[in-house]
Amino acid sequence: MTQGKYYSIHDLANLTGQPRSTVADVLQFLANYGFVDRIGEKEPVFTKSPVKFSPGESINLLKCIAEQ
Repeated sequence: MTQGKYYSIHDLANLTGQPRSTVADVLQFLANYGFVDRIGEKEPVFTKSPVKFSPGESINLLKCIAEQ
């Protein structure tokens, strides 16, 4: 996913070969924690968040989320 480029759930499902429901769940998670930005409600599109996390920060954040 590229910052500044917008993707629909359908686009990402086609790119990854994953079911749309799985892609939707993952995107919802990523949007909730600031990894991607969601635009729209009915047919949302997503883009990479301008907030930059280092790989270590990302792992620590995901560990904290998993522990809750």
